[in-house]
Amino acid sequence: MVTALVTPTVFRLILPSLSSSKNNPTMCWKGRSNSLITNGNNFNFAPHRALLFKMQTKEPPEENDTEKRQKELNLNPRRLDLITDTFGGKLLHGGLVLQQKYLLRSYESDPDGKVSIEALVNRLQVLDPESTINHLKSLGLQANGFGSTPEMHRKDLVWVVYRLQIEVERLPTWADVVQVDHWFASASGKRKECDWLVRDYKTGETLIRATSLYMMMNTKTRKISLEKEVGAEMKHLVFKSDPIINKAKKKLQHLDFETADYIRTGLRPLWNDLDINYHVNHVKYISWILESAPRSILASHNLSVMTLEYRKECGWNSILQSLTKLKKDGTSHSTEDGGVEFDHLLRAEDGSEILRGRTKWLPKNSKKCSESINMVYG
Repeated sequence: MVTALVTPTVFRLILPSLSSSKNNPTMCWKGRSNSLITNGNNFNFAPHRALLFKMQTKEPPEENDTEKRQKELNLNPRRLDLITDTFGGKLLHGGLVLQQKYLLRSYESDPDGKVSIEALVNRLQVLDPESTINHLKSLGLQANGFGSTPEMHRKDLVWVVYRLQIEVERLPTWADVVQVDHWFASASGKRKECDWLVRDYKTGETLIRATSLYMMMNTKTRKISLEKEVGAEMKHLVFKSDPIINKAKKKLQHLDFETADYIRTGLRPLWNDLDINYHVNHVKYISWILESAPRSILASHNLSVMTLEYRKECGWNSILQSLTKLKKDGTSHSTEDGGVEFDHLLRAEDGSEILRGRTKWLPKNSKKCSESINMVYG
């Protein structure tokens, strides 16, 4: 039995001893609250001094302390021979294509029961470091950190997302099983391109295509780096195939308060939005740009195309603004297939750009017709 006796300003929670003896001590959790009306005793969440422990807060480490963070968290893979089995995937085409199956969970779905775009991109981004680790393992190279090559690890280099493009034929629903194929479309000493193909596991129907461009950054200088030695390591990992998506050629537009149609301010990262380097995970940016999109469109349309261009890192203390502009097309603001297009900008309070984006949305009752990609892996 828990006895809670509260005054308007101070309260105490008394936990009785497991023993029936009246002489055994009790443990108190004591402090203040003005929100509870009681019959006369104290109740609070601040620790009583009799508990003899101190609650301490710790400031985030320096942003550039990547290597130290990896060592603290022991992120270097220790059993590379178990990577494929652990993640339930298999390597195809001489180890150049990683194929995995996923059961979509209820917590990954949106209000319509479809997989949310954030959950989808989270699924896709997981495959990239796993593919690199598996590929390097198959070539007899030791990978460190998040799929970095040995040369990258020695020179404090990491891959950072610069551009992401997604085309959606149909969003899978909760409890569907999807099959995801991932490969490196190109690689050099400065950049790499990754492709993903998402299909219905039962029917083979193409659901989603995605491609991403990564740039190599020095973790100490925070600048893009060119390293020919890394290019020599990565060239063996490329799977040569036709482009999975026609790259967007239109320049993504700059927006400001004067040109934007919808604005959302005061956006702040939460603790769980940060990665191990105390930067905001790039998937979170998708949620933020949609914060300023009109809810009527989110409710009546499905995402068809998304193109994102990452301009700057976002940290723990950032306060952001999300801007959205409806693309004009005559008087209807709609494209020929009944869709609606938006330009997006995510920026810091000082005006510096964090991300530019463009999205296209189709009415939920529309049927998108396009050629499927037939890729057979034996």
